[in-house]
Amino acid sequence: MVSTVVTDVGMVALGKGLSCLQSLDVSFCRKLTDKGLSAIAEGCCNLRRFHLEGCRFVTDGLLHALSKNCPNLEELGLQGCTNITDSGLTVLVDGCHNIRFLNINKCSNIGNIGVCRVSKACSSSLRTLKLLDCYKVGDEGICSLGQTCKNLETLVIGGCRDISDESIKSLANTCSQSLRNLRMDWCLNVTDSSLSCVLSQCRILAALDIGCCEEVTDAAFRGLLRRNGFESELKVLKVSNCPKISVSGIGMVLECSKSLEYLDVRSCPHITKASCDQAGLQFSEFCKVNFTGNLSEPDEFL
Repeated sequence: MVSTVVTDVGMVALGKGLSCLQSLDVSFCRKLTDKGLSAIAEGCCNLRRFHLEGCRFVTDGLLHALSKNCPNLEELGLQGCTNITDSGLTVLVDGCHNIRFLNINKCSNIGNIGVCRVSKACSSSLRTLKLLDCYKVGDEGICSLGQTCKNLETLVIGGCRDISDESIKSLANTCSQSLRNLRMDWCLNVTDSSLSCVLSQCRILAALDIGCCEEVTDAAFRGLLRRNGFESELKVLKVSNCPKISVSGIGMVLECSKSLEYLDVRSCPHITKASCDQAGLQFSEFCKVNFTGNLSEPDEFL
């Protein structure tokens, strides 16, 4: 819900009156600026959870205030705050070393420098990092995550089109025991090489989105078969708009992923209900298959 009622005046009052506040969500309160939000940071030093998605007037100034005053901050949502930069993230993690959840989806000024600083400063704590449509982020930033963040559970890099196999392999190697959710739709340079690595090494992976990764083929799913009888925990697989994937690849997934609950194959020319039936593919009664877009999507990546 978008709010135009909550203003900086209210935030200043909260900052002065609720010094023990630990959690605040003011997402889409679009009149808020650094003035009011910095008052929260300065007055609520025990703040652990702060969500500001859609607060378009937020700048690096707020991140400076959080760094200086809120050392226990663990969860920060900044989706759509397009004024924040790598410089702001650098300052933020200089003071906030315990961040577990960071959502900077659609923050188009964030690039490799900011991601590298976050990965190094919060290497042991970081569990979730969302970088949807942060198109300036490339292999350097993801390699840094792969080198340092061994406990990463959720990574969203959809729309980061410069990311290639090199960094994805590094990530899969480091996070093989922790990674559960990986969204990399529209990562156009990703191929079978890195995806096979993810599927064979990330043994607790539960949700994977490779939509529009046009170079991926059925061969990528052989990584599942290399596990020598180990059953995949994959529950959500999205391969929409992947023209080189066919029913053969989906068959490999079904063979190794008995827990699959949602499969998105929209706009895959070689995968239709008729072709799946003809190939004799057996979907679990608990598995929803989205052939045409009529099914609601799971919220793993939202």
